[in-house]
Amino acid sequence: MDLHVPVGSTGATIETETRRLTIALLLPTLNELRGLEAVIPFIDRSLVDDIVVIDGGSKDGTTEYAMSMGLTVATQLRRGLHYAIFDVARALPHDYVIEFSPDGNCKVEQLPELVAKLREGFDHVVVSRYLDHAVSEDDHAISALGNWMFSRLMRPLARFPVTDALNIYRGYRREIMLDPDLEFYMKGPVLEPLITGICALRGLSAAEIPGDEPLRIGGVTKRSIVYNGSLVLLMIVRLYLRKFLGLRL
Repeated sequence: MDLHVPVGSTGATIETETRRLTIALLLPTLNELRGLEAVIPFIDRSLVDDIVVIDGGSKDGTTEYAMSMGLTVATQLRRGLHYAIFDVARALPHDYVIEFSPDGNCKVEQLPELVAKLREGFDHVVVSRYLDHAVSEDDHAISALGNWMFSRLMRPLARFPVTDALNIYRGYRREIMLDPDLEFYMKGPVLEPLITGICALRGLSAAEIPGDEPLRIGGVTKRSIVYNGSLVLLMIVRLYLRKFLGLRL
């Protein structure tokens, strides 16, 4: 079972309706050679039009491997995972982008269903770790509580019960990245939940599909739970002020 509720215009134009919509798969990397070697051979390349590795300065052969596999390699321009995706996605010509973490957290098996949902016309599709049978093997008690809390806080902004506002594994119309409110509210590493919020504010169509999150391949996350969580909470408060009071703060 999946959860999908169209909540507004998809923004499709006559031009896009008469041609095949293009999709770019974005893989942000920093010394992710092991992850790429475990993932890239199993991606069905017919699903997307381009696979873009956005590299933050890898020293382990990540970019060399990506180029040997025929992938597009882009250099990260600004520090931070959110800026890596934001800057490159804005510069691409594709209709949709899909965020995909090559560290093992995102399952290749979910790509066909995710792409199919985008081609149905949804503006935003999230692979939810908490919908139906899906589970996160990478969660611990604190991160699981934070993910649950922030997703619940996002629900009043949207028109369907958001179950996973934070997961990187998602696809959306690239033009969302050009929304001036998105850049205005993106203070720190809050890109994914902010995309959920911006789609809610704009009344765009949204969908969630269930998908497990396996353990990452090698190493542990370097993010600060307290720091990141505080910025996400502040961003949600600002979106509440925008939606319910009309204040752009």
